[in-house]
Amino acid sequence: MPTRLVALAILVGTFAALVSIPLIVSTLVAMFTVQLRYGFSSVNTIGLTESGPIFGPPGHEINLLYIAALLAIALAGPGALSVDRWLAKPNIHLRSSDV
Repeated sequence: MPTRLVALAILVGTFAALVSIPLIVSTLVAMFTVQLRYGFSSVNTIGLTESGPIFGPPGHEINLLYIAALLAIALAGPGALSVDRWLAKPNIHLRSSDV
């Protein structure tokens, strides 16, 4: 499932618990394969010039933040304005005799 579709599903509140899983997995892969060797800090300053600081590669702090947020979304369930909540509402149909 493409990451953008998964992110869109979480944004509108469709199957948030289910689609959080691929995002958590991809975040863990990025953390362990790329960012773990740079340390914990999300902002690594490697130098300072007259024009300002020079930033190095980010650490794995931001990945842990993303994972925590995705777990919170998955465990909280659908919100009041989510598509899942809207679809779960019972449909009330008026009969022609009720009008």
